[in-house]
Amino acid sequence: MRFPFLASLVACFLVLIPFLGTAQTSSDSLITARYEQAPLQTILSDLEKKTPLRFYYQSQWLQDIKVTAVFDRTPLPEVLRKSLEGTTLEFIQYHPFAIVIKPAGFVQPVLATKDSQGRPLNRVQVGSPQNASKAAKVTLRGRLVHSKTGEGVAGATVAVTAMKAGAMSDANGDYELSLPVGEHLVSYRVVGLMPEERIVALYNSGKVDVTLYENAVALNEVQINSERLTDQNVNSIEMGVNKLDMGVVRKMPTFMGEADVVKAVMLLPGVSSVGEGSGGFNVRGGSTDQNLVLMGGVPVYNPSHLFGFFSVFNPDAVQDVTLYRGGIPAQFGGRLSSVLDVKQKEGNKNKLTGKGALGPVTSRLVLEGPLGASKNTTFLVAGRVSYLDWFLKRLKDEQLRRSSASFYDITAQVNHQLGAKDKISIGGYYSSDAFGFTKDSLYNWQNIGASVKHTHTFSEKWVGSLSGVISKYSFEATDELASRASSFKNGLWSVEVKPELTYYAGKHQITAGFQGTRYEFQPGILAATSEESSVNGSALPYQQSMEGALYLSDEYTISPRWSAMVGLRFSSFWNIGPGDVYVYAPGETKRIRTIQDTLHFDAGQTIARYSGLEPRVSLKFSITENNSLKAGYQRMRQYIHLVSSTVGISPIDFWQTSNSFIQPQVGDQYSLGYFHNFLDNALEFSIEGYYKDIQNQLDYKEGADLWLNPAVEADLLAGKGRTYGAEVLLSKKSGRFTGWTSYTYARSQIKVASERPEEEINKGEWYSSNHDKPHTFNLVTAWQMNRRVALTSNFTYSTGRPTTAPIGQYLNDGRIIPIYGPRNQARIPDYHRLDLSLTIETNHKKDKKWEGRWNFSVSNVYGRKNAYSVFYRHEKFSVPKPYKLSVVGIPLPSISYEFKF
Repeated sequence: MRFPFLASLVACFLVLIPFLGTAQTSSDSLITARYEQAPLQTILSDLEKKTPLRFYYQSQWLQDIKVTAVFDRTPLPEVLRKSLEGTTLEFIQYHPFAIVIKPAGFVQPVLATKDSQGRPLNRVQVGSPQNASKAAKVTLRGRLVHSKTGEGVAGATVAVTAMKAGAMSDANGDYELSLPVGEHLVSYRVVGLMPEERIVALYNSGKVDVTLYENAVALNEVQINSERLTDQNVNSIEMGVNKLDMGVVRKMPTFMGEADVVKAVMLLPGVSSVGEGSGGFNVRGGSTDQNLVLMGGVPVYNPSHLFGFFSVFNPDAVQDVTLYRGGIPAQFGGRLSSVLDVKQKEGNKNKLTGKGALGPVTSRLVLEGPLGASKNTTFLVAGRVSYLDWFLKRLKDEQLRRSSASFYDITAQVNHQLGAKDKISIGGYYSSDAFGFTKDSLYNWQNIGASVKHTHTFSEKWVGSLSGVISKYSFEATDELASRASSFKNGLWSVEVKPELTYYAGKHQITAGFQGTRYEFQPGILAATSEESSVNGSALPYQQSMEGALYLSDEYTISPRWSAMVGLRFSSFWNIGPGDVYVYAPGETKRIRTIQDTLHFDAGQTIARYSGLEPRVSLKFSITENNSLKAGYQRMRQYIHLVSSTVGISPIDFWQTSNSFIQPQVGDQYSLGYFHNFLDNALEFSIEGYYKDIQNQLDYKEGADLWLNPAVEADLLAGKGRTYGAEVLLSKKSGRFTGWTSYTYARSQIKVASERPEEEINKGEWYSSNHDKPHTFNLVTAWQMNRRVALTSNFTYSTGRPTTAPIGQYLNDGRIIPIYGPRNQARIPDYHRLDLSLTIETNHKKDKKWEGRWNFSVSNVYGRKNAYSVFYRHEKFSVPKPYKLSVVGIPLPSISYEFKF
């Protein structure tokens, strides 16, 4: 490939190393060719046609060089060596796609002396020229820390542009990059902090730590994935993965002044919800319980405050958020649809700082800093409280004034550095909700979680960790009316241990580990709370289970164009005693009246056991540097189930273990995607298609009664599920106007067939699941109007969810009995909403002691009365008349003030 002299000179200027390079090419190409006095330029052009490589040189270096040779399935490096024999030239591979031909002893020019900000460049030397490594590449590693907090900066880009090489800093701020020996201009960048650059004279593997400082003016850019290289969209192996920086989330339009992690996630492609006022979210047509939600490694079984209007995550205590809806790593398991991994902040290492916000219905505060003069120990404490009761008491509606609603949560984190190689992290979380339509009926639910993690660095290549986690969810409903005074409770808790080991070896990153979890389920306890109560107490027995998994994964660069991420997980599940198992009459439908016997299992006995492999593989093929194809397959197993007759998460739902009758759900997902970057990576485009088969997906029988049912398996049916669709995403990352737009086509269907008509649904034909929403469109924009003012907007549209509608009615003893049509064959009206937000920064002084920001938001700007559900009014001699319930049917303005000191 011929290039103008200037382009060739720039390429050499940036990448040549100061020693003889005959590095083994990464290409596995075998060359068969015959050359008779062929010009060297002709040979190189021929090799470019036969391989994905490109050659860079100055034409005058190759003049008058002719080659006579015969090659028969000869490795490419040997072809080059033989072609250059007897010349003063040598070759070096500086990138999987590129080889430089240069004169031996060509002196590497001096790199620039100033960075992109005009500041003098610092030069760092690793090793010495006299003892320079003879290896083709050495390893540059280090840690990025925040200048104010001393915390590791996660998700920063570490790049050597000339080499087309880059890496991402991990959750601790550590990075690792493989480079040839020589001088390199290394850049360190992350959203919200000033970029840093270093000239690194790299002669041996070594470490370079860098401190990143805050921008005097931080632009309010909206990004889908701020933790990325500029071309990570194309070059990463992952697909179906999005990362959100909390700085982005806090600048988006808010509901009643509260920034919300889950609301931001629901604007990503492939993610939806069944409507306003419903807990949880749906990913690629899956149900809400098919999402594994982790807060600092702790599973959260109900991620919602106030029936989904707010999430349990305090935005000021969260570092970053990653959603895996495809390409789920092998270290995650137990759910079919997605993993939402929310990482907590570690705490400021340098000084005591605070951050908070005041809103119309909530306020929050975070304090963080070092403990002790050594700064080896840091802490973070975050609290959030609502005062909705004060708001409700000032409404005109009498019933609303008699209602109550409130929540609060507390997050705590302590980190201690035990020398250079050991670190201990301890975290805790507690949240509480209270809600009541009247003073007589009250609902309370809590999430409690705690974790401890010890990380040890064995060597530069080996890092291990050991984690322990406890999580508990509990719900209680109380009725204080004397005649029916009672208390109903349900919940579950889990305890988990997870040792993990990671090995870094050039083109490989291998992770292996074990995960063991013990569950205890409380399906339901009803007890009278006064002597006057007419309620008869009832209690379902506790259930216990254990889950274990071994996993191994490897991310590997196969060739310049092919990369792979391969994982294997083997999981096992035991439902253990004490417990009773009903024996139903053979050939009969499961009902209470068909129970013939009861089998009792003592404590520790295995009631039911399930196990299986969960392979995961992702492949990437680079078409060019700007576009690629990716494909993936993953199998997931889910052993615990949320039993509910509602479409969204409700506090009265309960978690159910797999047992002799309820088998684990198994999902196989296939995906294919095309990724393309435009305008020097300023625009990113992707389209992903997927198909997923699900075994043992649960639905309930007609007329099922799930509340305090001792034989709940008799009212549940297991069927087949399938989800499929396509996700299109276009995003703009830089400039004053940023944002993204996405369109998702998604179908979610179930088929429950049986030889017995009473154990099948819709006559055994496919029907839409409760969360089947074929069309979803999202538009997220941010306009940085000037240095202090930014305007952001969210618009979303989606097809209405399915519902079962009555098609007629009849009279029975004067009562109107509705006749319902096939399940989920009708739909509620389509959903659409526009939200706006205006953010005003108060000052931009570099050494300010107090930072403030006002946020003005309007949710549902044009007052769309979106239907949460549709009900029907039945009247004699009349067709059932539908009417809809709208949870938020008016524009909701809010103002909040955020501060930092």
